[in-house]
Amino acid sequence: MNTTIFTSLFSMHQPLKKPSLYIELPSHLAPVGLIDFCVRLGLEANELDFNLFQPANQTFSMIFQHHDATYVMKKNSTFIFYYETEESLSALLSAVACEGMPDTSETIPAIYYESLSHLWSAYGTGEKDEAHPLQHLSVQMHLQEAVQSHALLKEVCYLGLRLGLYSTTASFPVVTQEERNLSIVIKLGTENIMELVAPNAIHIMGTKESLPTVLHTITKEKHVTEGGLLGIWELNDKQVNEAQLLYEEKWQDESEATSIMNALQMETQLEVDAEIYITASKEKRDNYRLDLVDKFPTLKTIYVRSAFKTGLYWILEEVLPSVQTPFTQVKIVCKDGSKQKGLELRNRWIMELYPIDELIEAQYGVPKENVHFELSSTQHHVYRVYVDEQLIAVLNPLISELDYVDGDKKAYPTTAGYRLFKEEDCIQEKAILSDRERFYKFYIDRFLPHVVDRLVIDKSSSSQGELYPLFDRIEIDFTSSGIEEELSIKQEANSSFEALYEDIYFNTLDYFYALGDRLVNRPYKAPGGVVPFIHMQEDIYAPINSLLKLYQWREQAYIASTTKRILFDDNGRMDRVEMLVGQKRQVVAVEQPLKHKIKDDFQLLSRFNTMPEVKINTADLSYKGNLIPFIEVTEPITSDYFSGLKKSNDKHTIVFEAGHHPNEVSSTPAILELVEDVIRQHPEILKKINMIVIPLANPDGYELMKTLTQEHPKWKHHAARYNAVGLEFAHVKFQKSVFGEANVLPMILKKWAPDIVLDDHGIPAREWVQPFAGYACPPIFPVSYTLPSAKIYGIGRYADSGTREIQAKNLEHVAEKVNAIFEDTTFAEENTYWRHRYYKYGTKWEPQKYPIEEMGNINFYRGMEVTPTYSSVSILRYPQWVALDIISEVADEIVYDEELNSCIQAHKLFNQAIIEAAVSTPVNKQNQNGRIIKQRPIEI
Repeated sequence: MNTTIFTSLFSMHQPLKKPSLYIELPSHLAPVGLIDFCVRLGLEANELDFNLFQPANQTFSMIFQHHDATYVMKKNSTFIFYYETEESLSALLSAVACEGMPDTSETIPAIYYESLSHLWSAYGTGEKDEAHPLQHLSVQMHLQEAVQSHALLKEVCYLGLRLGLYSTTASFPVVTQEERNLSIVIKLGTENIMELVAPNAIHIMGTKESLPTVLHTITKEKHVTEGGLLGIWELNDKQVNEAQLLYEEKWQDESEATSIMNALQMETQLEVDAEIYITASKEKRDNYRLDLVDKFPTLKTIYVRSAFKTGLYWILEEVLPSVQTPFTQVKIVCKDGSKQKGLELRNRWIMELYPIDELIEAQYGVPKENVHFELSSTQHHVYRVYVDEQLIAVLNPLISELDYVDGDKKAYPTTAGYRLFKEEDCIQEKAILSDRERFYKFYIDRFLPHVVDRLVIDKSSSSQGELYPLFDRIEIDFTSSGIEEELSIKQEANSSFEALYEDIYFNTLDYFYALGDRLVNRPYKAPGGVVPFIHMQEDIYAPINSLLKLYQWREQAYIASTTKRILFDDNGRMDRVEMLVGQKRQVVAVEQPLKHKIKDDFQLLSRFNTMPEVKINTADLSYKGNLIPFIEVTEPITSDYFSGLKKSNDKHTIVFEAGHHPNEVSSTPAILELVEDVIRQHPEILKKINMIVIPLANPDGYELMKTLTQEHPKWKHHAARYNAVGLEFAHVKFQKSVFGEANVLPMILKKWAPDIVLDDHGIPAREWVQPFAGYACPPIFPVSYTLPSAKIYGIGRYADSGTREIQAKNLEHVAEKVNAIFEDTTFAEENTYWRHRYYKYGTKWEPQKYPIEEMGNINFYRGMEVTPTYSSVSILRYPQWVALDIISEVADEIVYDEELNSCIQAHKLFNQAIIEAAVSTPVNKQNQNGRIIKQRPIEI
C-alpha cells in the first residue's frame, strides 16, 4: 500500500515533487505514527507547503475511520485508514512510512548539530563537514506523554515533514527508543525554551498550551542565509576587522633627474660623449637634454634614453629613424636573459621590446611578421639590430643588480644613470638608480623590517598568516615622475608607475611568504592587505616622496558563535537567545536588524526582483563585513521550502562563480546578463538544469578596485585581485577562518551538490611588467601572464581517481563544444592573433613557461601539469560526483566600454557552451538501496 500512496502523491517523471494531500485528522486522534508518515512525505518531496491539515484544494485526501480491523485502502483520490485503536493506527502509519526504506546511513557522511542555528542551516538542516549528493536523516523524536495532544501532534508532523525534505534517506521509525544521531525531546516546562543540551540533543520545552505555537514557530522559521531570523544574531556577532594605525613612516629623496645632474657635476672629465638613462617621456627627455647642454657645455654629444623599456624606445627613437632608405626586414638579436640565481628568463630582453613589431608596422609599414627576434648566448651586447640583414646598431642598457625578497634570487632591472665615453671607450659608468628602484629598495630593505619588528608573531601558531593575517594592511603612497604612455596597439601602454605598483604588491606578498618559511617553516600566505597608491608628478626635478602606513590586525583567531538556548514569548515567538562566543555567554534579543547589507552593485538586488526563477540568498560575511550573495536560478520554485540536493537529483546543476578576482572585470556583468538571457529568451533551459550563481565572490576586493581605479582607471590593479589581506582565498576553502568569502562555494556544494563547477576569471588585457621580479610574473604567482595568450581560453581539471576516465571524456567533449561555439567568431580571430603574439614573444623561447594547448578556435588547457592542484578544487575534493570543473579566462584586466562589452560577450558564449552540454546530457537514475538516485558523475 505504501507504494500506492507515495507513487500517487509523487510522479517520478515530474521535476516538482510536492505533496498535494489533505489529512483530515479528527480532534480526538493523535497517533504518533503520523509523524513517521510525514517524515516520509518530506523525504519523497523536493518542495513543500505546510498545509497538510488545512483543506486547500489538494489533489488527494486522507481520512480515518474506526473499524474492527486496521488497514488502509484507496478510493478514488482518498486514502482511507481504518483502525481498531489509536495504537494500531499509529503502528500502521509508521509501517506505511517505513516500507521499502533500508537504513543506508553508513554510506553517507553524518550531519551534526552544535548550535541551534544548525536545525535549519544554510544547507537545509544540520551542519556538514563535507558536501555530498545524499543526506541521511537519523533522528529520534520523543514526545513526553504529558504534552501530547492533537494540536501538538500536527506541529510535530510538520517538524518531521521539514526534516524529511532536506534528506535523501532516513532511518525509520523516528518515534523510537532506538538511538539516533539527532535527538529531539518535546516535554513539559515552565518556560518556552528550545535548548541544545548537548551536541545533537535538542530539548523543546513549554506548557501544554504553548508548545504547539512554539513548535509552529520553530518549524516554519528560516535560516538567516535565506532571509529568516534563525542565526541572525550569530551573523551579527561575527567578527569584522577594525583596523587601527600601528606605524607610519615618511620617506623622501631627490629625483633621479636631480641625482644625475649632481653626479655629473662631480665628474672631472666632461669633454666626453654621454649616454644618459632616465625614466621620463620622450618630450621630458628632450627637455632634459637641453638642460644638460646648458649646464654642461663641454659634453660633446648627449643621448638621453629611457631607463624603462630601454631597448624599445632606443630602437623606435634612434635606430630606425637613422635608416635613410625604405626597408622590409628588421632582425633584433637579443642576449639570453637568464643568469644563475637570476629571476629573468631567456626571453627577458625580447619581452622588454614588446610590442615593437606592431609599432614598427604602424610607423614604417613593415609587416610585423617581418620583424624577427633571435636569442644569442654568446654576444656581448644585449641588443643587436639588423635592418635588411645589415647591422645598424648595438646597445647595452644600464642595468642594476637587485636582491630579491626571498634572500636567494636576484633581479637585473634596467635603471637610471649615465655612461661617459672618450673616443668610443667607456671611461665611466654610474648607475644612479631610478626613482622606482630607490624607493623600492628603501621599502623592502628598511620599511618592511620595521613592520616585522612591530608585529606580534606567534611562532607556535599554525593559523597565523594563513587563517588570519599578521596585519590588516600596508598602505603605500608614493609620488614621482616617470612614464605613463598609452600605445596605439590594442589596450597596450607603457607605465613605469604601474610596474612599481605590481612590484610592490606581489613582492611584498613574496617577502612574507619567505618570512614564514624562515620563521615557522611554512609560508605566510595571508600576511595582510597591500595597497599601493602611486601618484604621478610632472616635474622630473621635484623630490620623490612616500608615506607608508601599517594598520594593525586585531590579534585574535577565528571565534565561532554557537546558540545554546532560544527563549520564546507567551505567543510562541522567538524572543531572546543565549549563545556562546568562544567561552563567553551572551544573551541577545532575537528581533534585531541584520547589521550587514548586500551592496547593490550591478543592481544585484533590483534586476531580478520580478523574476520568480531567481532566489537571492546570502552565503556569508566577508573579512571586511560585506554580505556575499548567491543566486539560485531554477524553474519557478512554488514554495518557501525546498531541497537543493533533490533538485540536483532531478536535473543537472551548474555553479557559476564570478568576481573571484574583482580586477577581472567582465565575469560579474557577463553571468548576470546570461541569467537574464536564459530567463527571458530561453526559459526552457531551466526545465533541464539548475543554475547557481555567485555573482561577486570577493566584495572586499571589488571595493578596493573601485577605489584604486579612481586615479588609474586602466591599470591591472592586482591589489584588488585577492581579498583584503592579499590572500587567494580559494586556498582556505573548507577551513574555519575569518574569511567568509572562502565559505561561499563550499556552502553551495553542500546545499546543491552540483555536477559542474565553472569559475569565470580573467587575465591582463596588456603586458604585465615587473622589473624587480625578473621582468616576468613573480615567483609567488608562477604562471605566465606577461602578455595575453588569448582573448579567451579554458582550463579544465579532472581527478586522478576511479572517475578519471569519465571526467577526462567530459572535459574533452566540453572543450570540443566550446571550440565549436567560437568558430567563425571575432573571438576566434582574436585568439589566433594573441596565440601568435604569445608564441613569438614567449613560447618559442620558453615553452614550459608559456604553454599553449591549441584547439583551433580557442586554447583549452587540459594537461595535468598546468591546471590547479590544491585540495579545494571541487573536482579533486569530490571526484565521485563532480563531473566537470572548468575555469574560463578572458583578457579583461582592466578594460572599459567596447572592449569590456566584448569580454562580457566572450564569457557568455563560453558559458553558453557549458550550458548546452549540460542540457543535452540526460539524467540517468538507478535504484540505490531502495532510492532512485541520479548516477554520478554524469557523463556529458
